Amino acid sequence: MKIQANIFWVSILLFLSGFLQAQKPVSDTLAYAKKFETNKEKYIGKPFSLLLKDMVQLQPQKAKSDIKDNQDNPLPSTLFRFSNKDINSDGEVTLVIKWKPDSSPTTPIEFFEQEHNYRFTVNERNFFEKKIVKDITVYK
Repeated sequence: MKIQANIFWVSILLFLSGFLQAQKPVSDTLAYAKKFETNKEKYIGKPFSLLLKDMVQLQPQKAKSDIKDNQDNPLPSTLFRFSNKDINSDGEVTLVIKWKPDSSPTTPIEFFEQEHNYRFTVNERNFFEKKIVKDITVYK
């Protein structure tokens, strides 16, 4: 019985330490975002959902898409910001995703961006998750 109790407590401690490690706040947003740019080969040609899944410590807060009147590639790229500041403010860490061209309609994302003031909500997340990443760039 004593061994089972010890195993139980060790298991709880291991679980909590792993959970706390994953929840550690990001102190350097630029370095955190650059990590994904450095490892972009892992994400290029894959759905954006993979990149979002790997962004455990910090998720995008704002998103602004570059929408064009080009039927072959109406959505060439999207800017993602990690703060709630105005999407057009300077000096913010920006993750730029260039998308693989597709002909999917951009009307939903145009509506969501206006409706949600560029906040990266569940609607935007659902729209972008299936899009295929062509390139990743990070700047400040």
